[in-house]
Amino acid sequence: MLIENKLKAKLKSGKSVFGTWSMLPSPEVVNVISRTQLDFVILDMEHGVMSFETIQRQIFATENSGCTPVVRLGDAGGPTILKALEAGAQNILVSHVSSPQEALRIVRACRYPPQGDRGLSPFTRNHDYSDADLPAKLQHANEQVFVGVLVEGEEGIANLEKIAQVPGLDMIYLGIYDISQTVGVPGDLRNPKVLKMLSQSAQVAASHGLVAGSVARDKEYISILTECAFRFISYRVDSAILKEGLDQARGWFIDSQKKVL
Repeated sequence: MLIENKLKAKLKSGKSVFGTWSMLPSPEVVNVISRTQLDFVILDMEHGVMSFETIQRQIFATENSGCTPVVRLGDAGGPTILKALEAGAQNILVSHVSSPQEALRIVRACRYPPQGDRGLSPFTRNHDYSDADLPAKLQHANEQVFVGVLVEGEEGIANLEKIAQVPGLDMIYLGIYDISQTVGVPGDLRNPKVLKMLSQSAQVAASHGLVAGSVARDKEYISILTECAFRFISYRVDSAILKEGLDQARGWFIDSQKKVL
């Protein structure tokens, strides 16, 4: 059975999507997260310690709850991208992209010829483990894959317009800390200069038919990104959400003990 990319379909219809990041190498954790009706979970293979075997299990655990997995890669090499795709990922987000040439190599690594140069084995999940009806399956895979690049650093921001023109690219994900540094106010994410650059960057993406994505640290920043026309918004990361939740609960417990005393 060929799988439709629900995330890509929703974005293509003009709607926005909301999700979170996962750095914990646990299928069980992402399965819990996926039951909250989020649109996606980004499985972070750059800063997380997941193996490709774990990633495949996390993909299954995410999809099992009706959520869409996005695999974030720190390595833009073709073999790395291929392994993520063969593990079942339909959504790829590659970090450290600063030029249109890098973006084009990533796009081509995600698609079969003639749109790209992805290597072929018909006996993988996206082909239903069979070489039957292979031409139709290759076309389906090319149509369903969603390719995002995480534009980072001053060079990447400077090349944003050129990167957005790369054919076959679906999303530009912007590092807000990189933007703050580029405009001369490192870490001041609510500075008017940062907000102006965020809005301009989202407009650049939209003008070329691309989705703009970024991360929100709190409720206010979700609203800021929405107002700047970002349509792929992620919130925090599983490890931080778990720690913060228990820190807060422990604070409630300590307060309750003080009242008793």
